[in-house]
Amino acid sequence: MTRATPTPRRPRAPASASQQRLDPIGGLAAWPLAPVVSAIVVTYAVAATISRMHEIQLIELAVVSVGVLMIAAAVLVWAARPDLAPFTRIRAIVIVALGLAAHLLAAASTWQFNGMIQDDFAPIGLGLLLLALAPFRPWKEILVLGGSSATVVGITALVQSPFLGVQTPPVLFAIIAMTQVLAPALASAAYSRQVVNSIHRWQTDARRAIRARTEESRGPLAHEVVDHRLTNLGADVLPFFADVLGRQELTAADIKRARSLAFQVRRVLVAEVDHTWLDDLIARERIGLTDRGLDPLCVIADPDRRATAFDSDQRAAAGAMIVALCTLKGFDPTSLVVQIDGSGAAPTDTAQVTQAFGLRGALPTPATDTTTIAIVTAAQEQASAQARTQARAQAQLHSQMQPRRDDRDVDTITIQVVTSLPPHQRRRALRPYLSVLRAVFTRVRVTSRQALLTLKFNAERTTIKGIK
Repeated sequence: MTRATPTPRRPRAPASASQQRLDPIGGLAAWPLAPVVSAIVVTYAVAATISRMHEIQLIELAVVSVGVLMIAAAVLVWAARPDLAPFTRIRAIVIVALGLAAHLLAAASTWQFNGMIQDDFAPIGLGLLLLALAPFRPWKEILVLGGSSATVVGITALVQSPFLGVQTPPVLFAIIAMTQVLAPALASAAYSRQVVNSIHRWQTDARRAIRARTEESRGPLAHEVVDHRLTNLGADVLPFFADVLGRQELTAADIKRARSLAFQVRRVLVAEVDHTWLDDLIARERIGLTDRGLDPLCVIADPDRRATAFDSDQRAAAGAMIVALCTLKGFDPTSLVVQIDGSGAAPTDTAQVTQAFGLRGALPTPATDTTTIAIVTAAQEQASAQARTQARAQAQLHSQMQPRRDDRDVDTITIQVVTSLPPHQRRRALRPYLSVLRAVFTRVRVTSRQALLTLKFNAERTTIKGIK
């Protein structure tokens, strides 16, 4: 009797996940929810206050209550802006705290003269504010905020129950008041949980399909690489070997030619090994700028090849930003600089990066003296190998002196461009890309000094100390 193979369980979404963090583009589409809810909250608060003037004893407190609720709505609109993503926990706590303050002030303004709980605007407004948090905050956090707010509202209703116009058990008033907050909060948490789980399942299935597709294409890709190597060898190396075999003799010129070819082949292989997705992206943009009749100079400073550690979301976000900058109006094609390092130091200008790291990723300049190229390339590779050996030895010594433990490795990415576009038009054009960038990376900073635009952000990943 055969045993059925159990279906692998899907990994759960992290507790801190939200729709905005897992799907930044979807978070952009959900942003209009914030101003719509804020407008409803403010309109209802003003209308309810005007219609209940006979119950208000302290007009000042009522006006302050409506003003505080307006501030909470304004904070919600501001915090949900795509260019300020991600929506942080502090912002959510501030919004709920302001809503609770408005509720307490409204209750104090009608103390002992409130006719019934059902027409109080503050609990309903607070519930709508919690509802608007659904695309931006994790469902567990929304539950905690909703439960805490409902508790405060319920206690307030219990204290007011002896003075209400309807004689019912005080617990009933508390339940009615708490329902006005709990119902939207539960709906918000349910939406957040369902959307996050759906996105996480989709991403898991997509990654699994990509891995399967990669395994299927590994064999054909290997054959293509071999064919490409043979093609490169067939251009220079194989004809040289055929000529030597045909003459049945080896001269000094042949030895010199063989040494030059060996250095060239080695240089090509080393360049392909050091090639990253960022080099491919810049190469495509350079070709596109050239097709537009421009003379681009795009500099990549990534000596440690840290771009290879980026995940798919980080690559897509950074690549989209670079493409957007290259298509920006007034973009200077000779000004693009992309630097990735772990020190947090930003380049001062293009000349400094070019002098420090060279024009890595630029198109090779043809030269006639292959022997000189080979000698220079060999010297550069020898110096680079010595530097890598020293860095590896220092890393091993450092790992032996300190215990091995999980640590956070931070890569700092700096992008600089020069554009003649006015600052407000620049911000408007880059706002969607910045929102995605802030959802994927940490500490996104944008500085603009006249025509120079600098973007600096961090990529964090967990590593084992002492192991690169």
